[in-house]
Amino acid sequence: MKQQPSQNTIKGGRTRQRILETARLALFISGAAASHVSAAVNLDLTLDAAVRTALKNNATVVIAGETRRIYKEKINEYWGTVYPHLSASGKYTRNLEAPSVFMGGNRIKSGLKNVYTGSLDLDQVIWAGGKINTGIRMADLYAAASDEQFKTAGNDIAKAVRQTYYSVLLSSSLATIQRESLNLALQHLRTIEAQYKQGLASDLSVLRQQVEVSNTEPALTQAWNLYEENLIELKNLLGLDPESEITLTDGLTCARNGPGEITELYKAALLNRPEYRDAKIQRDLYLETIKTEQAAHYPYVSAFASRQFQGQSDSGFPGEAGQSWSTTAGLNISLPIFSGGSTSSKVRQARLQAEIAGTNLRELERKIKIAVKKAWLGLNEASMRLASQATSVETSRKALAATEVRFKNGLASQLELNDTSLALNRSQTLYIQALHDTCSADTELQWTLGE
Repeated sequence: MKQQPSQNTIKGGRTRQRILETARLALFISGAAASHVSAAVNLDLTLDAAVRTALKNNATVVIAGETRRIYKEKINEYWGTVYPHLSASGKYTRNLEAPSVFMGGNRIKSGLKNVYTGSLDLDQVIWAGGKINTGIRMADLYAAASDEQFKTAGNDIAKAVRQTYYSVLLSSSLATIQRESLNLALQHLRTIEAQYKQGLASDLSVLRQQVEVSNTEPALTQAWNLYEENLIELKNLLGLDPESEITLTDGLTCARNGPGEITELYKAALLNRPEYRDAKIQRDLYLETIKTEQAAHYPYVSAFASRQFQGQSDSGFPGEAGQSWSTTAGLNISLPIFSGGSTSSKVRQARLQAEIAGTNLRELERKIKIAVKKAWLGLNEASMRLASQATSVETSRKALAATEVRFKNGLASQLELNDTSLALNRSQTLYIQALHDTCSADTELQWTLGE
């Protein structure tokens, strides 16, 4: 005999339709959001294309590139000190009162009202205690350092793009899993409602499954919101407007060849990391700075030549009789004798800076090895976790299918049905998380190796 609806069932029936409508709306929103990117696509991006876009547009990389060009120009600046310096000068003087000279006690006026002077001067450094050559070497080192800093910026952005790309794919997969869980909950609700109409299930079972549907909805909303946040972060790294439309065409896949031998990874990292090469250059720069400061102890020798003109007249520009030309050439030698100890102090400061740079280099080497070991452990753990989860999803699906058959035949309880649904959700989540973690850890390891 068919059961009569209880008061609780009547009250539950009033909310049942609302729950179903809300669930269907959530499914619609999720499905529409999943297809929105492909429906309004302006930019299709593979993982490699995303990296290339970021290296072209990201402000950090652009600034690093401009900084590198500045240091390239410094090489020309330092070479300018090697070449001769040529300058010209001219002067006009109006004698409002003619100047006078005294000879034998007699005052004699000299000079005319208009005086013109000019000169063409040439200066050439011959020797500056090695300072010029040192400056050129330092300019080359600065340019090399800017190259390594540019590579560092590019590597950092490339790593961030790859890991964010994987995060977008992860959150998209999680949203798909939660949507499937909501579909299952709704499917089971319809099954229980059918059983209730046949008198095979109680109104409490219907209400309990309605609660299960309601409890599944927030997870879908959260997963979709996480997807949107990660997508915005990816657009930020790519230098795109947050309202621009992109779609990711690659899947959550990576090489996953295993972490490799740790000793060889250490060698590769110290050979390839641009930060490490930059630290070496910084140490060499301070060693060159010592030579620059020591050059202040040595003589400074330069050659000069000058062609000079002088002319005077009482009116207008002087004629040939009022003009005089002269040419001079010679050497300048400057020898520092005492500077109050400032030069020696600068040399000691440069040596201390070089020692600090050496300490920083050794510390960076240690930190690089630590980063490699942590990334190696992370990839190893994620790979093992992925291997253990490889068959769990299919096993969970088979278990759910069997439980659904048993439930329809009255051989399994509602609790068992929901537990197997939850087990499938969990196994799918753990698998996709392990897949993401493996790809992200592989990216981290490659970054620590300078690749």
